[in-house]
Amino acid sequence: MNYLPLRIIICISILTVSNILVGQEIDFGKMSVSEVENYEKSQNTTVVDTLPAFGILKNPHFDLETLVQTKTLIYKRNDDDFELKLHVWYHFNDDWTELKGKRYHWGLYNPSFNSKGNEEWLRKLTKKEKVFRAKYLFLEEKLKSVLGEPIKKKTIADNENAFIENIFWEDDVKIVGLALCFDRKLQEFPGIGLFPKFKIEVMITYK
Repeated sequence: MNYLPLRIIICISILTVSNILVGQEIDFGKMSVSEVENYEKSQNTTVVDTLPAFGILKNPHFDLETLVQTKTLIYKRNDDDFELKLHVWYHFNDDWTELKGKRYHWGLYNPSFNSKGNEEWLRKLTKKEKVFRAKYLFLEEKLKSVLGEPIKKKTIADNENAFIENIFWEDDVKIVGLALCFDRKLQEFPGIGLFPKFKIEVMITYK
């Protein structure tokens, strides 16, 4: 039996039945600030934050050091049904004239999260790996249908503590990354407390 295709079919079925695809269409095109504002209004969103300085990787598929500084608008998609609701980050250059990147982020840090008081919920999240993997695999197939086969796929961790994987596509104008980071066990750091890592992310970086 070919396990991977069967797993993908099962995951897609789960996603379709549970209707958690609402509000997660991926748009690969560039937009101006005014176009972003108008588009997000049409998507039933809430403005979450504006970040005056946020670095994104210039070449995320092979360079984890070189950053491009951006100003960032963050919107919450209210119609998204995933437990970690979709937030869309728009990364602009310093004078807001050029979109440098777009981030579709299902995670805790949008842009911040305090684990205190949420310990029980976080422990419940550690039991939902199948749901996270189903969504991740669905997005992988969806991106393949638009972008073709990826140029790189790397499993960074697959152990008792965590599963972390990245996939990348590239063309003449953009780099698209898909990432899953899932804590199978919560880690606690002295002086900090719990620092949970749960996210699914599609990052579009414009060249």
